Amino acid sequence: MTTAIRVADLLQAELDARATALRPAEVVMRPEMLGAARLTRYSFSRTMLRRAVADGWTAGLIHQDLDAEGRGESIYRMDTGTHRFSFVAFTTTIDESAHTDRVIADRWEVAAVLVEGDVDAELLETLRAEVPAQEKGRLDPRVLSLTRGNRSVRFFRYLVETLAAGHQPDPDHVGDAGYIVRSTAFYANGKFGMRSFAGYSDDHPFRVPYRAQFAAAWMFRELGYDMVEHCARVLGGDSAVGFEDGWRRYFGLGNATGLGLVPYAFKHPRVLDAWVGVREVALADVRGRSGDAPAAELLGAWMERAHRHFASGTDDDCHPFLNSRSLVPVLERIAAAWRTTSGDDRPFDSLYRWAEMDGPETAEMVVSLLLELHDGDDDHFDALFVVDERSSADPATTVGETLALLDRRFGWLADLDLDGPEADRYWWVVSDNTEEPRRARRDLLPPEHRDVAVDVALRLWRLRAALRDWADDIPMHRVLSSYPEHRMAVERLHASDRRYGEPRDNACSADYLPLQIQRFQLAMYGMDNYKPKSTDWLRVTLFQGAPRLGDMGPDVTDDWVLPPRPARPENPGTQDDRRSP
Repeated sequence: MTTAIRVADLLQAELDARATALRPAEVVMRPEMLGAARLTRYSFSRTMLRRAVADGWTAGLIHQDLDAEGRGESIYRMDTGTHRFSFVAFTTTIDESAHTDRVIADRWEVAAVLVEGDVDAELLETLRAEVPAQEKGRLDPRVLSLTRGNRSVRFFRYLVETLAAGHQPDPDHVGDAGYIVRSTAFYANGKFGMRSFAGYSDDHPFRVPYRAQFAAAWMFRELGYDMVEHCARVLGGDSAVGFEDGWRRYFGLGNATGLGLVPYAFKHPRVLDAWVGVREVALADVRGRSGDAPAAELLGAWMERAHRHFASGTDDDCHPFLNSRSLVPVLERIAAAWRTTSGDDRPFDSLYRWAEMDGPETAEMVVSLLLELHDGDDDHFDALFVVDERSSADPATTVGETLALLDRRFGWLADLDLDGPEADRYWWVVSDNTEEPRRARRDLLPPEHRDVAVDVALRLWRLRAALRDWADDIPMHRVLSSYPEHRMAVERLHASDRRYGEPRDNACSADYLPLQIQRFQLAMYGMDNYKPKSTDWLRVTLFQGAPRLGDMGPDVTDDWVLPPRPARPENPGTQDDRRSP
């Protein structure tokens, strides 16, 4: 039995042990609930940094050669105690009109890789040629993650000129954008010749899903700070200062994502189950606790922290999500409800039950606050994220058994109007021109066998209808030999054997809103500041408030999220407050 199978069974055992205390899938997997998710203690950015602190990781800049505009190369080193890694970044400038969040761009202002080990002259020369080429380049298994991005059009030059003049940023000018540079992709897992996830040894520090990508993202964020402060020193000379006080950590790493996340969520039900299931295990533990003074005090502190963070934000249009200022009354309602439930025998459960009645945004805000009270073993919870996605359908299964399984696992399909005229408005495809997932209207562009199979709801609904014409004792291999178009639906039915594996939605319907599943995935990554730019894509911020590379040490705590926007100082600092690596 493989390690992957053992840990997959471990997650299901954890969920089974709490079965009566878990939120049911009909609540958790509703689109509007997924679309209200927030980062939590078990988001990947948080778990990565806790691991870094617990294991005593050190990281810092070891080489930088930049010109006055920040063009050049930088190398950061990370030492985990058992392994050494290098983050190598090549920076340039491009015209602002060429900035894009899409993968089809030919040039980026930042192109970088996370490499295992030190970088010698020969490898560096190879990276100089291949990394800026991104998808057109070729790498080898020494490379663990490939990324790229651009400077913030709005803030990079402003920050440089402000620091060069000896001042700190004006909070009113910064708003809650919260980033200096913005990334788009963190490729890994064997793409373009890089190391596959399966190539990590069992004791490798990145043997947890997404750990390599988030280590790279953390150092990418550091690069943004270093570029600004370098350019400010060149421009301002002796007058220049570095970021001080709250500004040292306030800026995160920007990110943008679009329709590419949607197929992943629909095509990996066991991964989705793990992401949801880990949160639900922790939430059930907290809801089951009796009230105690330390936990109540901690929850109150997190409520206050969230209130300060969102109150210092803006009222930018974030439809269909709530903007920062609109979340303030949500938090005030939560605080008022807590005052009325804190004396109950199980006050955290009472608070959640009230929040669920108040609506998805309130419920998921309370989930994120309650999970701050959980003190699970990180080694154990890291293991819960590793899943085995292999499954197979038994061809001897009968029609009757298949229909019973459909009723048990997908009875909710009856609520989606899958026979209606708008149920099949769209199909999904990877564009020939852009290599990006896209939606296309079926009445305008036929799929021609090029569609991406995310139409799970429709396929299973049509399988159900087709099986009604067959006797219950007929084996499924006879059905599929006559109607092979249902094979994928049968395979998906058997793969969907987890509580939380299926978003209860139809990705092909006319009213499908991709932003909802995207937001859940981004929350699991650890992102916040959800700013939709259309129904299909949005911008977010990662690692806002997180410790910098030079901050790492045993005293670093996990309470860095939800930082308030720094206030304008009465006497702007004049000294460079950067910490040496």
